[in-house]
Amino acid sequence: MNAAAKIDGHVSEVNVTDELQQVGVLPWRIRRDGEPKVLLITSRRRGRWIVPKGWPMKGRALHLAASREAFEEAGIFGEICPTPITEYRYMKALDSGLEARCRVTVFGMKVRGTLSHWREKGQRQRRWFSLGEGADRLDDAELAEFVRELEATPDRLKQFVDFSEWDRLSSEPQDRAE
Repeated sequence: MNAAAKIDGHVSEVNVTDELQQVGVLPWRIRRDGEPKVLLITSRRRGRWIVPKGWPMKGRALHLAASREAFEEAGIFGEICPTPITEYRYMKALDSGLEARCRVTVFGMKVRGTLSHWREKGQRQRRWFSLGEGADRLDDAELAEFVRELEATPDRLKQFVDFSEWDRLSSEPQDRAE
């Protein structure tokens, strides 16, 4: 069965029996006291806690498309890992009223800054959570399980950046105006 979906800024016909590809970001930071935090945002329609995600962009590497989504949806920027850290699947409600199965490839981002004003600020909430609380709040069970695994072994976050940069990056990001 086909349905219309907005993909990469264009309305396209998609076969809802196919798995659609999306890209996402798991934004994180290490507080000065050493506690790791993850940043989650709410979805626009139902207010579920999710990670920033969207469609791949033609001509742009997947991790850079994910970084762009994080900037637009959460008002954050930072160092993005070019290698995916996990993936998960979920059912996406399309504008047509149908649902399509999506596979989200997730990239880790060490957040270096947050904007006070950003494109989707009026449409979403954004909040930092401990790894355990973030896992509890996440609407997507597969991603929540990954975050729970990070809570058990938080040093795995170090894999998402160049280890030689770890000490320099361990401070909290500064808020910035756009």
